[in-house]
Amino acid sequence: MTAPLEIVALHKSYGQHPVLEDLSLRVEPGQVVALMGPNGSGKSTLLGCATGTVVPDAGRVTIAGHELASDPIRARAQLRYLPQEVDVPDGLTGHELLAFFADVFGDPAGIPRALTLADLGSRIEHLATTYSVGMRRRLMLAALELGDAALYVLDEPFAGLDADSRERLVRFIEDRAQAGRGVLIAAHDHDLSALGELASRRVDLGTAANST
Repeated sequence: MTAPLEIVALHKSYGQHPVLEDLSLRVEPGQVVALMGPNGSGKSTLLGCATGTVVPDAGRVTIAGHELASDPIRARAQLRYLPQEVDVPDGLTGHELLAFFADVFGDPAGIPRALTLADLGSRIEHLATTYSVGMRRRLMLAALELGDAALYVLDEPFAGLDADSRERLVRFIEDRAQAGRGVLIAAHDHDLSALGELASRRVDLGTAANST
């Protein structure tokens, strides 16, 4: 079965400072991989390379059998990404933004599920730019419910979430894994208790940046 994500011999430096050196990583179908490590260990850089927001100096990234560098449209069609810093466009309510994603991903029937995951009540009809950081994160998490993908990449998704939202996120991750999708998460140590047994693999970039 095709792996949702395969990274081979990845290198990335900023100036004279190497962040990732000869890193290889494979996420299998149904697998949840948690990237651990302190700030500056390369978690966000690795996720950026995996999603195309950071261009590596060398190496290969393949999403569901499509190489990201040479076949970016097909690769990104199989990807859903929640960045660490969540931005929302001007002029759209939360509901309108979810409807936009539903249209892009061809899943208008999924809007009720996304609204349930967002759990923003009447505030879903307010402009998304007026939301707090936590509300924006909940909204963009809900957008991941729309459509389907082989790979879900989440950069510190628990940040700014209340207890109920954390539980809904864990259930979402569990559902994706049970459906055979791959999930790659950058997390802190205190998030491990929330992930529990879902994190079938843990990769510590602080000590094993070059491991497979």
